[in-house]
Amino acid sequence: MAIWIGQAGGLRIASAASDQMFTSLDPGDIDVQTRRFSFEDPRVMLSAGDLVWIRRIDANGDPTGTLDFVAGHGYPDGQWFVNADAVGGIRLYALWADAVNDTRANAVPLQAITSGYRVSYQIMQGDDECLAQTVSWVLNTDREVADFTSLGDGFRQKMSTLVSGSGELDCFFDYAAGRACSDEEDATPSIYLHQLALRQEIGAKFTGVFLMKQSGSIPLGQLLDDVEARKELFYKADCIVTAVASELSAEEPIHSKVKFVTTGPIQLLLGYPSDYLLQEQYPNDKVMQETGFGILLETPA
Repeated sequence: MAIWIGQAGGLRIASAASDQMFTSLDPGDIDVQTRRFSFEDPRVMLSAGDLVWIRRIDANGDPTGTLDFVAGHGYPDGQWFVNADAVGGIRLYALWADAVNDTRANAVPLQAITSGYRVSYQIMQGDDECLAQTVSWVLNTDREVADFTSLGDGFRQKMSTLVSGSGELDCFFDYAAGRACSDEEDATPSIYLHQLALRQEIGAKFTGVFLMKQSGSIPLGQLLDDVEARKELFYKADCIVTAVASELSAEEPIHSKVKFVTTGPIQLLLGYPSDYLLQEQYPNDKVMQETGFGILLETPA
């Protein structure tokens, strides 16, 4: 059994994408002074840190005009990180950390519009971020078996069928900005999982990266070169939150207990951690990235 020294394990999560949703935006929905707006009859309540693709559309659902309620934005669509309050007020941010912290000085400026128009919005697949204050995680994998014993057989015959997974997370309840898992990482606050459990329209879906070995850690008593030490050993699976509880004790910090089930393949992978291409800054806020796990940039020898 391999034992890693240092902070070897952990958990990273990424929000799941939603379907495209349609609503309208009226002049009265925009508060320029506080850089805050809201949608008419939103189908999905957004959460802090969601990456949202907003488009101005015509009656046929095709992009048209410009999103002129965003100051200086000359395109019919754009992607921003959002911070949403309890009554549906939304602020846009260019950076994920600002959206989670609701750093209002860095919110995208808005401007008044003279008439309303239709818009669509969609929660995009976000980059995986470490879950702050993780204490422990458990991931179970089970395989079902089917009995196909025939009459007259002397021994029972069985064959393997479907694989399913489930698990449980334990982390300290963190309602504000996620405390960084390391000096180089952003972090998702555990309250995000509580918000996912209440999200009805797209379900409580997330992608989990369950780390058994982080980059930079090495097995106890072994020496690894720099290339091998950079590799991570982890499970990857799409999950749905099934239960969330808060454990309170007078002698300990508040814990979040989260149970989940997997919804697809469970992969055990050994590879390099996420290395991302840079994102163009606002107003050219296009993410130059092919997948949620980024593109590894290698320096030629």
